[in-house]
Amino acid sequence: MFLSNRRPTFKFSSIVTLIALVLVFCFPSYIWPVTDGEAIRIPIPAPSSQTTASSPKATPSATAFPEKIWYKLGPRGVTEQARKWIDSCLDINPTHKSKFMTDLSGDAYVKEHFTHRPDIVNTFLALPFPILKADFLRYLLLFNEGGIYFDLDVSCEGLPIHDWVPEQYKKYAGLVVGWEFDVGWWDGFMRQFATWTIMAKPRSPHISVMLDDILEGLQEKTKEYNVTIAELTWTMVGDVVDLTGPRRMTRSIYKSLKATLGDGFDQEDIAALYEPKLIGDVLVLPGYSFALSSNHYKPEDMQGPALVTHHFDGSWKNDHGGETADPVL
Repeated sequence: MFLSNRRPTFKFSSIVTLIALVLVFCFPSYIWPVTDGEAIRIPIPAPSSQTTASSPKATPSATAFPEKIWYKLGPRGVTEQARKWIDSCLDINPTHKSKFMTDLSGDAYVKEHFTHRPDIVNTFLALPFPILKADFLRYLLLFNEGGIYFDLDVSCEGLPIHDWVPEQYKKYAGLVVGWEFDVGWWDGFMRQFATWTIMAKPRSPHISVMLDDILEGLQEKTKEYNVTIAELTWTMVGDVVDLTGPRRMTRSIYKSLKATLGDGFDQEDIAALYEPKLIGDVLVLPGYSFALSSNHYKPEDMQGPALVTHHFDGSWKNDHGGETADPVL
């Protein structure tokens, strides 16, 4: 038997195959698709086990919550008491820019930024009552630019906004809401999120659902009474909380989460909270976060601090649906 002294030859294709196998087994965290002859390295998504158990189908967000605080002024401006409440929030959040909207600037903002949605612009401008416009405007501002919205009668309790979202949720949360009514109420009561404090990243799909639901609700009113939006009376409007306020927002978020998560969402999963819980990209805060006085926690059940206090100084609960330029006698 003779041994050949010839060196084995390999075809070029065999070498390429060998290199490819080495890359696959040695570098499993990346793939290298080729586009126009140039290699692009694309990270493989993290497995779902790395997301929190309480956030089904949560997707990391590349953006942070914008450092912007929104307020809406009535025609009488800011009272001395309201200024103290406002300052309690601005003083502990020095990196946040504040923006005070008026009736005129609110109208101008909607006309400028929602030209692609004439249904929104026309409806908003025609709304006959301040509270309806104030509710609608807060959702429009948060949808377009994000940030945090405060009513004028909200004070902050010392914890900066940067620390409101637990670290493990920061890259997943896109909308932050807190229960107004949750713990210590009777069976069968209707839970709702507070609208006096809302935090969002721009283009939240859940806020988009709110906007469309408000438009639909208002159109139903006009059809019911055979009037235009501008001709709606206070009696026709009915329950503002249900039409544009907290109950509307709560139902729309439920609806949006159900559409997004399907069987992965059950509203009972976010009831009776004692600590923040992330569902999809919605972070739900316990009742003590935004509405301590409206809930009934035992001291030992509170897993965190109250973040804001709502002083219930709103001026919308009258036949005019809000503050007027001159005192109404």
